[in-house]
Amino acid sequence: MNITPLDLHDKNREVLIVEDSNFLSYILQNAVREHLKIEPVMCTGLREAAKVLENRAHTFFAALLDLHLPDAPNGEVVDLVVGYEIPSVVFTATLSDKLRERMWSKKIVDYVLKENQENVVQVMETIKRLQKNMGMKVLVADDSNTSRKIVRNLLEVWNFTVLEAVDGQDALAKLKQEPDISMLITDYNMPKLNGVDLVKEIRRSHSKSRLPVIGLSGVGDATTSAYFLKAGANDYMHKPFIAEELYCRVRHNIETTEYIKTIRNMAEKDFLTGLYNRRYFFGIADKMFERARRDNKGLVIAMMDIDHFKKCNDQFGHDAGDEVIRFVGRTILSCVRESDLVARFGGEEYCVACAGMDGAGVKRVFEKIRSSIESTVIHFDKHDIKVTVSIGVCPVLQDSLEEMITASDKMLYEAKAQGRNQIQVLA
Repeated sequence: MNITPLDLHDKNREVLIVEDSNFLSYILQNAVREHLKIEPVMCTGLREAAKVLENRAHTFFAALLDLHLPDAPNGEVVDLVVGYEIPSVVFTATLSDKLRERMWSKKIVDYVLKENQENVVQVMETIKRLQKNMGMKVLVADDSNTSRKIVRNLLEVWNFTVLEAVDGQDALAKLKQEPDISMLITDYNMPKLNGVDLVKEIRRSHSKSRLPVIGLSGVGDATTSAYFLKAGANDYMHKPFIAEELYCRVRHNIETTEYIKTIRNMAEKDFLTGLYNRRYFFGIADKMFERARRDNKGLVIAMMDIDHFKKCNDQFGHDAGDEVIRFVGRTILSCVRESDLVARFGGEEYCVACAGMDGAGVKRVFEKIRSSIESTVIHFDKHDIKVTVSIGVCPVLQDSLEEMITASDKMLYEAKAQGRNQIQVLA
């Protein structure tokens, strides 16, 4: 099984497993330990689970429940655990349409058949999804109080934080007030601004990969879905829908957005430091340069290099060297403005682009970076490591971005030649 570990916000939160099969209990217990880094609480039946929940129900963020237990053959354990508002995944060997409908009516998170090892992977991924959803905001736009409540209740079972809007204009206002909203679910027929027009307006500022949108409608024909999708919606559902369909579509769109973000980060960012890479730097810094030249405003380019980095690697090892590279990257980020662009150019070299920075700002910012690195002791694997950086700065707009980088690089070499651990600025 290839699952990344779960990083819980609260290390005291636990997983409850209620399963009477010794073999399956062993597999689930090891899966939770290995992949979620949590020690699960194991119960073999309803009575044992009831005793555990009586005193510590608040400690569980998820539960894995066998549907047929010796002392609860008809799924009574589901009612018990869900009654404590614990998100629950049901394990069952068989599933009929009638049983499936009954389980969904109990507001479970999901059900999984006991078929093979891949089902265990499915359960672990579902638990991680529940954790990721904590604090994730979903906006539901619908002029019907009843419809909003239905969707809200379903989403809250999956740990989403749900916001509501009564029409399209209200939805736009909510998106402006809460820029970290992760998904919009919108009805079609709404006053002031209908769902399709709302999607069109949203797509002016939010791409499909930034804010997934699911359209809903209880009226109209197949053309309604086409209207939504052509306007920029990611998906569409016709009302009434079943809970399972909503969960599948919401999860699919959220995870697709996360995958795209991961791929984009891999293409744009350095794997070791999380800073932007050289390629991304040139794409953005070129725009900064053109804007500075057009508006006759300043642009500062600075090159930085860790002094005697090879000696650090030779003395403390490459793992320590990696930590030093990460530390310097973090320090640079902490000293510059949010609007400044920081990239790792390769090896132990970094480049920074700062728009609209005056001479006093140049001196203050880069001296802060230099002195912060010089004064900090890096503790790694029982070693205390100290490093310094040399910095070359070009604060004068040249004929091209490449010329500015070349000029700052010359200043960097001048700083090295003058004894390192210093800043040289092009006059």
